Amino acid sequence: MSQNQTSERQNIANGTGTTEHSPVQVALKLRAADRSDRAVVSNVSAVHAASGMVFIDFGFVEQQAIDEVTRAVRAGTQAAESIDGRLECRIAMGAGDIAQLARQLQQVLAAVSQQQASARPEMGSAITPGPDPSLQ
Repeated sequence: MSQNQTSERQNIANGTGTTEHSPVQVALKLRAADRSDRAVVSNVSAVHAASGMVFIDFGFVEQQAIDEVTRAVRAGTQAAESIDGRLECRIAMGAGDIAQLARQLQQVLAAVSQQQASARPEMGSAITPGPDPSLQ
């Protein structure tokens, strides 16, 4: 994991007084507490901003409900106005932490895209969302 830290404190301590920003790589070991080491299965997510925090909700919707909505959309009929799902996990993070998470996700997506491109040279396109009517 990498955390961005500013060298502002070091510069002030050194007497330079400048506020340069430079990324610093820091190794981080997270230890499980209670059942936190168990993976949470999620097939839907939602992001909300409030009170200076960003909330990410991870949920699970039964495949049958997703299939029903998909069939209705493809048939051009009225889909259910809402479907029920289960909130599996809610994460609250500050904006700076969300920006770091976004950078990490971009790195992972770029690596996966590169692996897929090398595995299938004829399909060397990046990962992009398709016209799939599934829930996001």
